[in-house]
Order: sequence, then structure tokens, then C-alpha cells
Amino acid sequence: MRYILIAALCVFLVGICTGQAPYEIRKLKIRKGDQFLNLPINANDPSVIASITLDGKVLDRFTINLAQQAPRYYTYFDVSAYQGKTLVLTIEGTPSADKSTPRLDKIFAAATYSGQDSVYREKGRPQVHFSAQRGWLNDPNGLLYHNGEYHMYFQHNPYGWPWGNMHWGHAVSTDLLHWKQLNEAIYPVVKPGVVNDAAFSGSAVTDPTNTAGFRKSNIDPIIAFYTSTSRGECIQLSYDNGRTYVDYEGNPVVKHRGEGRDPKVFWYAPGNHWVMVVWDAAVPRTLSLGQEVTVREHSIYTSPDLKTWTYESGVAGFFECPELFEMEVDGKPGTKKWVMYDANGRYIVGTFNGKQFTVEQTFTPYEHGGGVFYASQLFNNVPGERKIQQGWARDITFPGMPFNQAMLFPTDLTLKQTSQGYRLCPLPIREIKSLYVSNQSLENRVVSGGKNATLKVDAETPIHVVAEFERGDVPMILNIHGYEVRFDNEWIITTRPANGAENRQPPVTYAPVSDVLKIEAIVDKNILEVFINDGELYYTTAFNGRKSGNIQAVADGDANHKFVLKKLEVHALKSIWISKTDN
Repeated sequence: MRYILIAALCVFLVGICTGQAPYEIRKLKIRKGDQFLNLPINANDPSVIASITLDGKVLDRFTINLAQQAPRYYTYFDVSAYQGKTLVLTIEGTPSADKSTPRLDKIFAAATYSGQDSVYREKGRPQVHFSAQRGWLNDPNGLLYHNGEYHMYFQHNPYGWPWGNMHWGHAVSTDLLHWKQLNEAIYPVVKPGVVNDAAFSGSAVTDPTNTAGFRKSNIDPIIAFYTSTSRGECIQLSYDNGRTYVDYEGNPVVKHRGEGRDPKVFWYAPGNHWVMVVWDAAVPRTLSLGQEVTVREHSIYTSPDLKTWTYESGVAGFFECPELFEMEVDGKPGTKKWVMYDANGRYIVGTFNGKQFTVEQTFTPYEHGGGVFYASQLFNNVPGERKIQQGWARDITFPGMPFNQAMLFPTDLTLKQTSQGYRLCPLPIREIKSLYVSNQSLENRVVSGGKNATLKVDAETPIHVVAEFERGDVPMILNIHGYEVRFDNEWIITTRPANGAENRQPPVTYAPVSDVLKIEAIVDKNILEVFINDGELYYTTAFNGRKSGNIQAVADGDANHKFVLKKLEVHALKSIWISKTDN
């Protein structure tokens, strides 16, 4: 009883430190076998600040639309580690006018969470794109291959449909396709003196030569770098293959003068040091007449040990979520270039000496339509030097579902030297073929103006489309369930739904060298990704319209003009979800 009273007092003191005091408190004994604390959600009820506390330690503090009446769905907090213990639940702030149905009374612990039996089988759930079991998802974080697993951390609000409560969610895979979601990995800091902390984006590395001295019991930890919004750039360490993390006592390792976030960290072998590139909104500069200003840039730091960082240089013109990497130019063995990009996918190409980036090709657009591709990151430590990229499908929403937002399909990156300069080219990872369950194809068909070659498919099944057109003397269209990709046969690519209304994108000037135009597409629920000429153009967009069930190659002209359809393949894809109740 003494510990419960102490816990309640500590919760009260934390509330005072954060400007709030509890108005509802409930003690809940976690029984043997209980795995989840079921949290009822109803977006029509006001948002409150809730806390979960054990023996005076706040386990998590978050905003939540805690249901006062009938829940729309349940989310959860994992309590498997607290069986036999008593948790203290609180709501802070001003009491609701309606006290007839105390919200904390609707919370319960059980072996499952409500709705777990149907997770991944919901009507709106993407089947080949990763989404969280519950809550909001955005930027991929800490992408890493380690001990036979791909780790995908991600910005996550586990307690609601909208953005907020930023944690690092966590999922693992052995093949980049089938993901198992684990418990939250990194939590916002909750302690006296820290106000409104959030665990923003970052990256993860391992330190096999123990430069940081973090090795314990012959275990080299996964080292996560992230933005603790109340502190700066911070380190957390995991000694159990990324499942749980502890805060480094020397945090923050980089503190910004103003706003800054999203550290990308990697080992630079030629210089025998670590590199961090991080977005900073207030880097001091002295102008030629002695005037002091602050500028926004991707700042470059170096460190011998991951703990002490020295500012070296910066590159202006970028905005958040930096990425910096070296890769070989496709078809030119031994020729390598460095690439830097930001959340929007704009990139520069040049050289990097470990401290300063020298630009050879300035900002190039990477994603050419839809505005959905955002905050991508490459996996670290991937076998075979593959450059595997994971992006977020920004603002593709899932109304009525207990989850919101999804990741894009992972892609293999190449860097090509084209007539228009260097170009980053993504293509679906080759592992996609393992998802094929049925195939249809057409080959070597002459398509005359006003005619089409058609394959009929199930409109609800995710598909991978692969098409090749041999240019003739007529504009060519690939119609994917009613969404058109049109090439005017000279230099203009246009994408739009067949009715021309939804998600219309401006034309892109593009003059392919070859007479063969290749188009790939992935269609899944309300997500469409299109790859043209091995990724030289990459479109991502929401696809909310009705799907026609037709995949067509169409000649847009009169009967006297034609092109050759070299091939049209449609591969139905099976679901990526391992099990409906993964946890």
C-alpha cells in the first residue's frame, strides 16, 4: 500500500512539474497472463493527458481521446513485463463536465487486446505495404540489418489515429516483406523539468570496434541516434537485439542553438571516424560586414567515439530527414559518387571527404508525382552493398480504421548517369517475386489507335504490373484500374485517373533514349506506386477511386497509327502479414 501511495504522489508531482495535476486516478493490478492494457478510443470525445506509472516511475505519458461513451476501437499498452504488479493510471488537467462514466474505469488488462483477432484483415488494411497495428505512423527510423533481422523503427503514435505522442515503433523482418511488429522501442522522456518531449526521427548503427566503449558482456549494442525534442540529439542503447533501449547518461550529444532534428549517423572508413548529418534551423553565420545571422542547413559533424561531436560544415537548401551515402554509378564499375537528400527526396550528387560535401550536381527532383513519398531512409549494414530505401506514404489516410498512414514498398536504389545528369532510380526490391500467387501476360501485340490490349484482374487483390511498349507513331497509355500513365511518344509523361479529376499531376518532360518504354506499378488498397524506365521516374500517389478491374495498354490516336506491346504482365500478390495476431 505504501508503494501505491508513493506512486500516486509521484504522479501528482510529475503533473505539477508539467503544469497539470491529476483529476482521475485508478490503481489496476496486472494479473498473471495479462499481456495488454486495453485503452478505449473515441475521436468524438475530448483529448486528455494520461499517464501509466509503476512504483513512482512514469512508464508513459500521452494524449489520448479516451472513450467516455462507446469506444470506436481499442489500442493497447503492453503490460507483459508487469504481471503481478499494480499500475497507477491517471488523467491530468481539468475534469470533464460529464463525471457519470469515469474514463479510467473503461480500461482493462487482458491476455489480448480488443480487435486483435482481426488485425491485418481489416477492410482498409494495405496488404503489401507496412502499417502499424494501431495508431498513426510516419517517418521510418533507425533502419538496420543486424543479426539476421531487418529492423524498421518508425515514428508512431500508439494511442491514436492522428499525429502525436511520438515514440519509436518497431518491426522486424528476415526478408523486408513480412514484418512482425514488436513493442515500442523508444519513448518520450517523462521526468521533472522536461516538458512535452517527443522521440523524433533518427538512425541506428552498430560499433563492432567498440569506439564508444559501449560493449558489455561481449555484446555490441544497437546504438540509436534520435532527436529528443526537449534535449537535442541523443543516444539510446539496446543490448537485446533492438527490443528495449536505455538512455545514454551523457545525453544530449549534440544540442542545437534553435530547432534541429533527424540525425543520420554512419562510419566513414577513410577518415576512421563517425559522421552525423542532421538538419539544423539555426546555424550561426557571420556575414562579410560583420552581421550575425542564422541559416538552415544539413549540418555535418564528426566524432571518434559517437559521444563527442565536432561541427565541420553544412549544405544549405534542405529540409529535415537528411540522408548521406556513397554508391557506385550503374554500369561504371569503380566509379562512385556521394548523394545527399532530404525528406522531400531532392538530392545533390558530388564528393565527400568525411567532413565536407562538394556539389557536382545540384538539386534534382526524385519523386515526380503525387507528393506522397517522404522522409525515406536507407537500411544500414545490408549484406552485399545493396542500397535499400524505405519511404513513408505521407498523408494517405485510412478513415474508419484503427490505424493511419503506411510505408511505401521498399526499393533497391541505383545511381545512373543519364543525358540529364545523375539520377537516383528506385525499383521494387527483387524479393517482391516471392509474393506472386498468380500471373497473367500478353506478349508482342500490335495496338492500333483507338484499340487496347486488356488483362482483367480482381480489383481488391494487390498486384504488381510490368509492361514494355515499343514506340510507334501514337501516344501510349498504360491504364491501371482506371489510373492512366500516358507518354505522348516524344517527351511528355502525364499521370492521372481516367476521369482526369482526382490527383491530377503536372506533366513531366522526359525524353527516353530507348525505343522501349518500361512501366512497373504496385497497386494496394488506396496506394499506387509507378516506376518508369527502371526507376528514372517514380510516382507515388493515393488511389482512392473505384478500381476498374482492367489493366490495359491503350493507343491514343486513330486507326492508322500504332505501337507494339512487347509485354504486359500482371502478378497477383499475397499478403505480407505473417499472422493475424503477431505481437
